Amino acid sequence: MRIQYDTHLHSDFSMDSKASVTSQINRAVELGLSGICFTDHMDYGFPADQCPGCEENPFQFDVDNYIRTLTDAKKQYPDFEINIGVECGLQADPDILEANNKLCENPAFDQVIGSIHLIDKKDPYYPEFWSKNDPDSIIKKYFITTLDNLTVFSNFNILGHLDYAVRYSPSDYMYHPESFLEITDEIMNIIIKKGIALEVNTSGIYKTKRTGDRNPNPHPVLIRRYYELGGRLISIGSDAHDPSVLACEFDYAAELLTDIGFTEYVTFKNRKPILHALL
Repeated sequence: MRIQYDTHLHSDFSMDSKASVTSQINRAVELGLSGICFTDHMDYGFPADQCPGCEENPFQFDVDNYIRTLTDAKKQYPDFEINIGVECGLQADPDILEANNKLCENPAFDQVIGSIHLIDKKDPYYPEFWSKNDPDSIIKKYFITTLDNLTVFSNFNILGHLDYAVRYSPSDYMYHPESFLEITDEIMNIIIKKGIALEVNTSGIYKTKRTGDRNPNPHPVLIRRYYELGGRLISIGSDAHDPSVLACEFDYAAELLTDIGFTEYVTFKNRKPILHALL
């Protein structure tokens, strides 16, 4: 496998995953990877009403227990690189900004992914969200929300799954990323200037509802545009919530990135970038 590190995956510290830490590690070792980074969800202020059956925010966990568990796992697998990260849910609310900044300052984290999971406090994961809105308007709002957050908070290493909302759009929706370049260029120029990596999230390929759609998040048009604007920091993650899809579609991602012109991808250790050749 040309890509040796999966830098976005989840365990049962995330509400939407049942995978144990050891099951994810064992799968990565089985695949012959060199290392992984756990990035469980921490979404302060996630509305309980966006999680059916939940009475409180489902996307928070005990950080101390998380770090302790992963530190113990590193000792159990001394010959395999296990990094400790977090997927930080971005929202521009002042209280959430304060909580996110405190979270991201934790010295135990090797890497922080900053991700948008909500549009106007609603989760685009659910079909009813799309039934009440025009898909193009939703996608534009998602990008606007991303830009708004980047202008007030950038204490993270990787911008996660840009155009994530497209993953859950109606199967008959024709997504044209070229239509949004004015705003996505702004987003990319900011992360290039700040040294934030753009994630290629392969779950957009294996989770899609559109027949024949083989596009990661973000779409290849946007990845190419990032390269044209001078962006070179690319991270690669499967967003695996189950071991069966860990490092899924990494060969496809490697071919895509090489065709665009990328020769390296990035991982993070102690919040510092480490470049790896796309062999």
